[in-house]
Amino acid sequence: MAEKGNEIKKEVNRRKFESPDGKENYYIALPTAEDIRGADWNYSKIYTKSLVAGITTAAEMMDILMRRGIIGPEFEQRQKELNNELAKKVIKLEGLKELDEKQLLAMEVANLREELFNWNQRLNGPMSNTCEQIADDSRLEFLTAMITEREDGTKIWETYEDFLSEKNQALAIRSRFEIMLYLQGLESDFLEQTPEAVALREIEIEIQKKATDAMAELQKEDENKPKPELKVDDKKPVKKVVRKKKPSVK
Repeated sequence: MAEKGNEIKKEVNRRKFESPDGKENYYIALPTAEDIRGADWNYSKIYTKSLVAGITTAAEMMDILMRRGIIGPEFEQRQKELNNELAKKVIKLEGLKELDEKQLLAMEVANLREELFNWNQRLNGPMSNTCEQIADDSRLEFLTAMITEREDGTKIWETYEDFLSEKNQALAIRSRFEIMLYLQGLESDFLEQTPEAVALREIEIEIQKKATDAMAELQKEDENKPKPELKVDDKKPVKKVVRKKKPSVK
């Protein structure tokens, strides 16, 4: 009985995700204290190595971006404007009922969210090449190697080096992405749960429902139409077809 309880507890503590080809399921286990210590040690090692190699720190990169005018008051002002506009349109979207208006506004929200993302890349892009971010990526990869499991609880990669030498890059990248979302408290389908994505999905379902109802109504009308009766005129004689015999050849 105790073994069954342990299995249920283990299953609850694991998060499932599909392989890139959708044929297998993999699981994210809770990291142990040893896993966390190993990840932190890997962070420190890569950070020091990057610093010695001359890669800029986050503070240094911020100074460079400020001096070049890439970020600053204008950047922050535009970022604030985009965030406010996005928030207003999302609130308006949630209150719309008309399908056409809702669809147009959902597309506007999606485009605005992409514009905000691209604007933030002015900062996030360069910051991804700093000592801190490179070290943090290494820590994420270490945790990915340690806590990604098969359904039976066995590890996909026994060591961090095994993960780095993985030939199936699609699986390695997918696992790394899933671990990143897991650590950030996000679900795998978080992009599908944005207000505009939900609205577009609801519109599609409503359009399909209307199309199905219209087809059913047409079919019902067709069935209820009176069928024309075929009248036979008994007075009109039916001509008999007489076939001529072919002359016999002697």
